[in-house]
Amino acid sequence: MTPLVSILIPAYNSAAWIEETLRSALAQTWPHREIIVVDDGSSDDTVERARRFASSGVRVLSQPNAGASAARNRAWRESRGDWLQFLDADDLLEPRKIGHQL
Repeated sequence: MTPLVSILIPAYNSAAWIEETLRSALAQTWPHREIIVVDDGSSDDTVERARRFASSGVRVLSQPNAGASAARNRAWRESRGDWLQFLDADDLLEPRKIGHQL
């Protein structure tokens, strides 16, 4: 069985970076993955920018501001993966990162 990797992205006022971060997550060569963004009460357009990737399978959830740990925990609760990849909303993944790691 091919393991499912959940890429979990907490986001707070990350509009300047979220699209590039999501592009790097979607560019992973490991095909069996899910990507979950939890917006932690952003006051900018982080949610709108992240939802542009919904057609690519990115799930975007929102919650009132509770901090990065709460957003990470929410993403983890919503995930179905065998493995987790935590990714901050202003970070990038090298395309083969997950495949190499597995």
